[in-house]
Amino acid sequence: MVGGAGGSIRGTGRLTAAKLHAEPSFYVFWAVFCLLDSEGVLPVFAGAALVHELGHALAIYACGGQVEYVKLSACGAVIRQGRPLGYPADCAIALAGPAAGMAAALVLSAAGFPTAAGANVLLSAFNCLPLLPLDGGCALSALIAMLPPHAAGMGQNVLAQLSLGGTCVIILGGAALLLHTGRNATVLAAGLFLLGANRSLLHELSDYGMIQ
Repeated sequence: MVGGAGGSIRGTGRLTAAKLHAEPSFYVFWAVFCLLDSEGVLPVFAGAALVHELGHALAIYACGGQVEYVKLSACGAVIRQGRPLGYPADCAIALAGPAAGMAAALVLSAAGFPTAAGANVLLSAFNCLPLLPLDGGCALSALIAMLPPHAAGMGQNVLAQLSLGGTCVIILGGAALLLHTGRNATVLAAGLFLLGANRSLLHELSDYGMIQ
């Protein structure tokens, strides 16, 4: 999903620190997860997230667009494209993040880094779920938008309901897993992330973001 930290890239073709904005909630997010990351996997997933977002950004430029800003928050990272590029391009941009992650996983696996490869696979697979505002949901939304107006409206409503329902299922499953294991809160955290992201990003169907 393209969406996230407040910054912008305008015509330079590269991302600079001045065009990247991190909200206070982002620092709280990192502080909490650093405290909970007893196995030291957070940096590995951060690297996977970076690859994911670079995939989105490169796809935007490849489709003739430009990145307006990048925003980081507790709900993830958002890359905002500067202008509409059309629904086929939106679909391709949404899927470019998971595609980049899977490509990186193949390279890392061949190079003998299974943990990093697994992080890229997990991040890509999660983002491919057909739930807004994940990449799978954004790609599906773009495809639905190409239908006749009446069918497109119905399809978008169904997708919104599916996204909310799927998020609730993930939260309940994560809570059950946490109660069962007593320590694994990853799935619950992902569900809560989606709940917050749906609230703040669901209306921005032309944006794409990542789970961190």
